[in-house]
Amino acid sequence: MTNFSIVDDSFDYNITLSYFLSIRITPDGFSFCTLDPVKNKFIQIQNIIFDPSGDPLQQAESCFKTIEKLNLPYKKTLILLPTQHSTLVPAGLYNDSNKETWMQFVHSSPQSGGTTKINEESVIVNSIKLADAVNLFHVNNKLASLMKRQFQEPQFFHQHTPIIENHLSTNLTDGDRQLMFINLEYGYFDILIFGKNNLKLCNTFNISNSNDFIYFTLFVFEQMKLNSSTVSVIISGHHPSFKDMVNHLKKYLKNVKLAQFPHQFQYSHLFRDIDAPAYHTLLSLSVCV
Repeated sequence: MTNFSIVDDSFDYNITLSYFLSIRITPDGFSFCTLDPVKNKFIQIQNIIFDPSGDPLQQAESCFKTIEKLNLPYKKTLILLPTQHSTLVPAGLYNDSNKETWMQFVHSSPQSGGTTKINEESVIVNSIKLADAVNLFHVNNKLASLMKRQFQEPQFFHQHTPIIENHLSTNLTDGDRQLMFINLEYGYFDILIFGKNNLKLCNTFNISNSNDFIYFTLFVFEQMKLNSSTVSVIISGHHPSFKDMVNHLKKYLKNVKLAQFPHQFQYSHLFRDIDAPAYHTLLSLSVCV
């Protein structure tokens, strides 16, 4: 990943109240892009790499102090906060009063020195109508507060939400076709399987190296009884060894492709050199609203 900033000539600082701003924040960096919904076109994108020795929260706040585009008013502000702490719940079983119970059932509370940290994280809920489910995930309260101070009514999203919304809305798996979507993050990766226009599997695996990645991916193929010669595998994500891990997977699976820009939108010609897999989920956020 590198620092870069791209702004199309059509970006108008006077009409940003008509634009959608999408932001992705992780411990290693901050990226954001702008959609002109009238033209259905992305007209700006920027990436800032964080210093690994610094505080990500302070570095995010520094972005707000120094980048003019982040201090303009927008029609919608969509914030992607990738995390491995999430769970899907059928909509028919869910109500807001038990969201903490669902998360505690799947994920233990954050620990520090054997003592539970109080009020450090909250559970955010994304409704995924096409899957008839809700996606629950943890968000750091200090980071959420920073976003709410900076933007009016920001909406928070987990990475599974735009992936599911994007694929169920495109009917790519009608008939007998099946699709495995892999999203690589540092230290973990997501596997989602789609078939007959339904979500068949959504899971996250911790990994420390390429062998872990291969093992869990092939394990899912075996457990789900997938045919490696017919199932399409699409990979997106941010990871220091992304290219090497993709090439490693291609030794075992036939139909492995890199994620492209979401086809629902148009893009400035300046986007032609952007790493599409790295920004696929960020650019998919607008599908969710």
